[in-house]
Amino acid sequence: MTFFYKVRKLKKFLQGVFAIGQWKSLKEAAAFIYICSTVFLFVVGLFLFSFLSFIMGFETFVPIHKMPKTQGLTLLTIFLGMLLIDFLMGTFFVWLYDKLIMAPTENIIKEIEKKTEDAAAAFPVEMRQLVEDNPFIKKSTTGTWVDSIDRYINLAGNEKYYDETTGCFNRKYFQQVMSKMLKNEMMIDIRSSGSVQTYGSRTYAIFMIDIDHFKRINDDFGHQYGDVILALVGKTLRKIVANKGVVVRNGGEEFLLIVCLNYPESMESYAENVRAIFEKQVRITGQGEGKNRPVTCSIGYTPCPLIHEKPTGITVQEHVQIADQAMYMSKMSGRNTWHGVESYRPPMSESEIKKIVESIEYGEKARYIRILHP
Repeated sequence: MTFFYKVRKLKKFLQGVFAIGQWKSLKEAAAFIYICSTVFLFVVGLFLFSFLSFIMGFETFVPIHKMPKTQGLTLLTIFLGMLLIDFLMGTFFVWLYDKLIMAPTENIIKEIEKKTEDAAAAFPVEMRQLVEDNPFIKKSTTGTWVDSIDRYINLAGNEKYYDETTGCFNRKYFQQVMSKMLKNEMMIDIRSSGSVQTYGSRTYAIFMIDIDHFKRINDDFGHQYGDVILALVGKTLRKIVANKGVVVRNGGEEFLLIVCLNYPESMESYAENVRAIFEKQVRITGQGEGKNRPVTCSIGYTPCPLIHEKPTGITVQEHVQIADQAMYMSKMSGRNTWHGVESYRPPMSESEIKKIVESIEYGEKARYIRILHP
């Protein structure tokens, strides 16, 4: 048992040694450097011994016990000299690597960790969990020092993507990070647009959420209480979305949910679920007239991409515009409801696609899309 354990441990260590650029300790880097210098000096020593043997008129490849004394001493001298050079050269390069690369890198990472510790702790638990589990968050599978620095720099940069009032991501995050991720998913959709959906197939959607009568809440109870409601809305939406996507405060009382649903889960049922939970959990509480009542929301959504036959025909921002139009329909229908769109048949030209983006009502009349509602 002990022997096999040691063998596995040695195998793991050697894997780390030859994982160039992914060394986790100076010991692994030093082992690689010494191995390289030993192989190099062995080749140099072999050539040197062959050359000197040729000069002295001896055969190069003969058993050691049959070598003339002079050739044997030459071999011993070269061997001891190469050992000394190997030790000195290897030690020098290990020191150089530690001095110029490893130690400064470790110091940088420690400094960034120290500076971002408080900021990371300030993030809501839901957001930290989202970063761990979310399908939209790209995580590195390698362990290089560059990857480590990159992860900590991203952590340090999270603060600029964080909305303090709601605890959600802000619009800058959607524009600079989320849009690129969605664009990549839309490009992937080109390859799968002709395939039939099966159990577990992914579908991406953008939901626009608008708090109903939020201006009245601010007017009746003050902007400070309005911020309390915004924080409660942010917390509620993050719990609903969980690790299926991200919640972005789009501005004011508007929120974007960018969600990854697994077939057969439908967008209609998801929208209704959001509406029902929102109405149940977001409430104006306290004493006095007008308090202790629910707050509702209006919802609009669109698949992303909307047109699977032409997944890049509509930009990510234009998908947001479509979801916004659907949300406005919910407002006009009495609020506390949802409207969504789905593709019916692909438009034949780019000009028709633009008309759909400008007016989903036109898209429905032209029978390019369906507008869904309860």
